[in-house]
Amino acid sequence: MIRHRCRLFIASIAILACGLPADAQEREPETRAEALRREREEKATRLTPPDPNRLERALLDLENGRLFERLLSPAEGLYPKIGTITAGSGLAVGPGYRASHRLGGAVDFSAFAMGSIKKYWIADARVQLPRLLNERLGLDAHVQTYDFQEELFFGIGPDSARADLVHYGLRNTIVGGSAAVRPTSWLTISGGADFLNPRIESATDDEDYISTRFDDVTAPGLADQPDFMRYQSAVDVNYREPRGNPRAGGRYLFTYQRFDDLDRNTYSFQRAEVDLQQYVPLLRDRRILALRGLVSVSEADDGARIPFFYQRTLGGPDDLRGFHRLRFRDNHALLLQAEYRWEIFTAVDGAIFYDTGKVASRVEDLNLRDLESDYGFGFRFGNANSVFLRIEAAFGSRGGTHFVFRFNNVF
Repeated sequence: MIRHRCRLFIASIAILACGLPADAQEREPETRAEALRREREEKATRLTPPDPNRLERALLDLENGRLFERLLSPAEGLYPKIGTITAGSGLAVGPGYRASHRLGGAVDFSAFAMGSIKKYWIADARVQLPRLLNERLGLDAHVQTYDFQEELFFGIGPDSARADLVHYGLRNTIVGGSAAVRPTSWLTISGGADFLNPRIESATDDEDYISTRFDDVTAPGLADQPDFMRYQSAVDVNYREPRGNPRAGGRYLFTYQRFDDLDRNTYSFQRAEVDLQQYVPLLRDRRILALRGLVSVSEADDGARIPFFYQRTLGGPDDLRGFHRLRFRDNHALLLQAEYRWEIFTAVDGAIFYDTGKVASRVEDLNLRDLESDYGFGFRFGNANSVFLRIEAAFGSRGGTHFVFRFNNVF
């Protein structure tokens, strides 16, 4: 009888145990931490890979370089060239063509032509041999011609007035070649020579054109523009990572140029520039402090002058962003820029920036007094290797708010 009751009791326990859920068969958690741990373990067994929506997939394609780079900058063939020709040209479009590794793999060829809604246009063709001596030596031959219809001129010097704003047209043809030696991946030493054929277009019957307010004394080179030979050499120390959209490293570029007046030596001069850039990564490269300093010094030959259209300028979307493009110009220039950049989400970065600088007629005036300054914020769209669109708002100048819409990074 007792044996029979024991069997019934054991059978009842077994039936109840089989009918209970698995987690009820475990002991009750003794602490809050243990209960949370069990919840996490249970959720982990039900996790599935995330399914990105259409917008997220498009941004991921952009980040990985599979969308805009393939469309707008393919390695081979015909493609649409979209961008800006120069600051103030407006949106420009045209055909581009690229062919690489021709003639046994040594030669690359590229060409494009663009026209803008403001009647600016440019055409450019290049033949390059970039992979000579195991990619230690590169050669380049190029021809370029352009017409900038409505360039701005406020006068020369840091005290030029906004009320003196006039316009001029600039045509130019450039034919030349260059060579670059790359001893290491981060060092490039280059040199080249170009023939220049600048021409100023000035409509005397239009009160907004340069010749109605300025002459050859206040705007050297306005009356007569000679042909030039330009000789250039540069040392480029570049260990930015990545090169097209830097998040670490630096670039230190030293450039020397010589402009020889081929007609009467009236406008021969030389120029030396130092352009220093540094990128400080913060929070696993998701926050970047970007710094830039530029000094440009030009000196005319004895008895010669520097033509106004080749003087160094500040103002516009790439330097003093809170000012009109070409707002200041003179023989010498100083520019300091700082940006704090952060990743908002895939393919979109935000930036807060500050620009300051000045132009001067004397080298000794390139100091930190009486600087022009601006500040602002913006957004950059691109991927890890490039920025294809930059939108910014800049404040701080007496000219009011300026908006920047560019198809490149600022530095």
